[in-house]
Amino acid sequence: MRWGVLDRLVGEPGAFFEQCRRGRPHVFTPPCLPQEVPTLRELTGALDGTLMRTPYVELLREGELVPAVEFGTAAGCAEGPEEGFADPERIMHLLAEGATLLLPRLGRWNASVGALTALLSQDLGRVTEAFCFATMIGSRGPDVHRDGADVLVVQLAGRKEWTVYEAEPPADGTRGPGPVPDPGAPVLRTVIGAGDVLYVPRAAPHTASGDDGLSVHLALAIGGTTAGRAAGPPARPMANAQLLDCARELIQLARARADTAADEGSLARAGGELPCSPRGIPVDRPDAG
Repeated sequence: MRWGVLDRLVGEPGAFFEQCRRGRPHVFTPPCLPQEVPTLRELTGALDGTLMRTPYVELLREGELVPAVEFGTAAGCAEGPEEGFADPERIMHLLAEGATLLLPRLGRWNASVGALTALLSQDLGRVTEAFCFATMIGSRGPDVHRDGADVLVVQLAGRKEWTVYEAEPPADGTRGPGPVPDPGAPVLRTVIGAGDVLYVPRAAPHTASGDDGLSVHLALAIGGTTAGRAAGPPARPMANAQLLDCARELIQLARARADTAADEGSLARAGGELPCSPRGIPVDRPDAG
């Protein structure tokens, strides 16, 4: 069978499905990560562009969301300053204090991640969402908790220590995601480095902490079956010709919407002088090491 991306993430899909069947965590070491996995430079570059804002940038501190005002700044635009844009300098300061950086809905604005989640969804026949987490050395993520989805953790930079416990999905389906005060004995303790892929089964309690410098990982949450499909064999990826046809349709649709949305006011501004932007205070590029 031809795979879209799963074989490049885990090496041998059969081994991955066996771990899924057993509900056991496992570390995979593919020869190299798929080209659809974003680079650290790409992600830090997006933050450095000062156009990122909530809900696409969030920070967590002791399990709670950090108010956007603590890591945001104002950016100038034609209608005046807009609040809530991520400030890389403030973010790095909060990371150094132990906060966790979270980039949710990553596939909705990053083309590489969008392709990655689309291909993985086709391979598994399940909805896949991508999240990116960054922590500094010694900083812990949330306390022991369980997620409502199977997760593939792709380590992008640095090292992270993981502790995963026995998965105990309830028969009645009432036990959902959330903290687990007494998870029992761990079934896996491991430190993963850049290029490693960790599988965390659905409902398996787990926790993680940074082990070496800035630790960044991509979490691919594998949810329910895609619309109109029953759980079963993975779907075959679309052929190149089909992908090109879909791309052409999307481009044509985007152009049509742009033409409809253009009113006289926006056209007048486009033809006039550029608005003056206030001078911003220069900030250092985030440390990607």
